[in-house]
Amino acid sequence: MTLTVRLEPELERRLEAACKRRRTTKSEVVSGLVREFVAREPEVSSYEVAARLGVIGADATSGGDTAASAKKLLRRALRAKHRR
Repeated sequence: MTLTVRLEPELERRLEAACKRRRTTKSEVVSGLVREFVAREPEVSSYEVAARLGVIGADATSGGDTAASAKKLLRRALRAKHRR
């Protein structure tokens, strides 16, 4: 997969210099950093995400039928999350 990353000119210059010193490529450096970042992130199931957002089970405001109003509940939960 190809990924485009925009860097400030000074940061790009420093990255190129560091890669030359280490005799590696920018792609290898970025791939390694992404690999480390992903390894630190816990793998979460879609069920756990939905539970965290509070869209699983009956909801008093939806008349008890969460399945029928899942879109509305999900939008509400996402809006509340992004207001923080």
